Amino acid sequence: MSALFSPITLGGMTLRNRIVVSPMCQYSAPGGAASAWHFQHLGQFVVSGAGLMMIEATAVEAAGRITPLCLGLYTDGQEAALGRILEVCRAVGDARIGIQLAHAGRKASCDLPWHGGAALPAGEGGWPVVGPSPVAYDETRPVPHGLDRDELDRIRDAFATAARRAARLGIDAAELHAAHGY
Repeated sequence: MSALFSPITLGGMTLRNRIVVSPMCQYSAPGGAASAWHFQHLGQFVVSGAGLMMIEATAVEAAGRITPLCLGLYTDGQEAALGRILEVCRAVGDARIGIQLAHAGRKASCDLPWHGGAALPAGEGGWPVVGPSPVAYDETRPVPHGLDRDELDRIRDAFATAARRAARLGIDAAELHAAHGY
């Protein structure tokens, strides 16, 4: 038998198999709150037979969203909306559930991919972007505000707060997204 279908233990979590549904940005969360779209999207994977289903990149603060419709876990309302969906997912499936916590940094404030994904100016629904230094991601993106120590600490704390929210929701695993030029 292939090892793919055998259990594996990661930390204190045992998966029934080694199949993991990767996090996939859905750009379907008005106000950062999980929506009806998430019921069907997450529901299909929790019953798929996978051992672990990862929830899409989930912003830890409003300024950390890629687009205005990115999922967030930085308000009570967002926590409640995701909680309702996870309750249904657990009622119909048995996959473990993980979440990818993220901050888009200098790649934030973009239009939806199917609208071209370009940087959104403030007058068109965008917001100021931040980064560890004032270096733009590329020539099409704005120069971000370079974060100081206190601002970096605030973002670190936003990750910790989102992780506590995820724990309250009974999410089994959290992944911190820190790649791809963010």
